[in-house]
This record gives sequence, structure tokens and C-alpha cells, in this order.
Amino acid sequence: MSMLTLPPASFGEGLDLSPKLHELQEGHCTKRVAELKAQVEHLRAQLHEAEEELAREQSRVPEIGEFVRCPLTGFFGQVTKVTPRAYGRPWVEILLYLDKDMPGHATIDLFGNWELIDPPSEDRSLLSL
Repeated sequence: MSMLTLPPASFGEGLDLSPKLHELQEGHCTKRVAELKAQVEHLRAQLHEAEEELAREQSRVPEIGEFVRCPLTGFFGQVTKVTPRAYGRPWVEILLYLDKDMPGHATIDLFGNWELIDPPSEDRSLLSL
């Protein structure tokens, strides 16, 4: 009768018969899990791009003729003058907007407290509400 000899194992080491933990973690359980992980990575990349584009849009300087509003007062109108500053946001002067056919006759400075908005709607049905 021959006796099998096993290599000596030191304290804390067992026989290396089971798969390594990292081998189990690297593989996906199913194709569906792999597809979902790929989809999550794709969506994260899209989110990152959208966040960068949003930051650029929120920080861009308005052009003359665009509409801005003051978040503190709610005044809004068309930009007539943009004064760049060495630090901080540019100062913006607007022509107050009252209605499409009735433009304002006074300009006001919003200084650095403004945000870009879409032009007012030309749909008059909203005015009657």
C-alpha cells in the first residue's frame, strides 16, 4: 500500500482545493448581470457628461438679446449690456419685459444676481388664467 504524501501546510494555510475568492468575484453570474453592469457604466458616463454640460450652461455669459431673470425679485427681461468683471459673475443690464407687444422702457442693472431663462411664451392663452 502506497501512501500519498501531501506538501506540508504551515499554520493558517489550508489545502488549496477551492477556487480563489478573486476568481469568483471577477466572473459574472449571468449574462443579464453583465449586461446590466455595462448599462450602469454607460449611464454613469452619460450622467457625467450631462453634469459637465449643465455646469457650462449655468456659468456661461449671457449674450445681448437673451432673456435673464433676477431670482431675488423675479424681474426679467432682455439683456442690453454685459459688463465683465475681473472676478465674479459679469454684471447684466436688462430691458424689463412686460409683454411681447409692450416692451419695457426702463433698464435696470441686475449686477451679478441673474440666471438665464427661455424667452417668454408667445401663447396668449396662458395670460388669461
